Amino acid sequence: MDRQAKVTSVDALTSFRSSLIIYMGSVGNALDEVRDEVRRMRTWLQVDQRAYWGGQLKRLRKQLEQAEAELFTSRLSAMTSHSAARQMAVTRLRRMVRETEERAKALQKWIRNYDSLVEPLIKKLDGMQHFASHDLPKAVSSLAQAERTLDDYTRIASEGGGSDGPDAGAEKEEERAEKGSAAEEGGAA
Repeated sequence: MDRQAKVTSVDALTSFRSSLIIYMGSVGNALDEVRDEVRRMRTWLQVDQRAYWGGQLKRLRKQLEQAEAELFTSRLSAMTSHSAARQMAVTRLRRMVRETEERAKALQKWIRNYDSLVEPLIKKLDGMQHFASHDLPKAVSSLAQAERTLDDYTRIASEGGGSDGPDAGAEKEEERAEKGSAAEEGGAA
């Protein structure tokens, strides 16, 4: 029973290794982008949104104060036609201040809970980072070694160095016939 490999080309292995190297770079970049996005989100919440909603709340409270003062003044001067419109403005501003305070509280809750919500997910990325930085390079190295081994095998097989190719049986028969005829000629002389 013939137990020899019939390696004709290692191009598929080379192509796969090249694709794996490209993939390894893409995975590393994607993981770095995710980590950067997590940091940007934290900064956006803690700095940008906190400043925005704090500014909104301050502006609305100032407008509410001014509207309440105008309402109080209009009531003292007995301008009833303007008092109703001013009362509606005060009511609308109070509602807006209340909604903005609720949004600011929700923002504070997000800021407070952000790390505890995101950390478990980041831990999962650590496993992928280990895979990308340790396991994939080992796989690329193993594939390169396999390529070298198979290249050596095909080179040796093509040189006829002990490896039987598809026509090896016919070549061996020719060698035996030549040795046999040389032995007969040597015995006859």
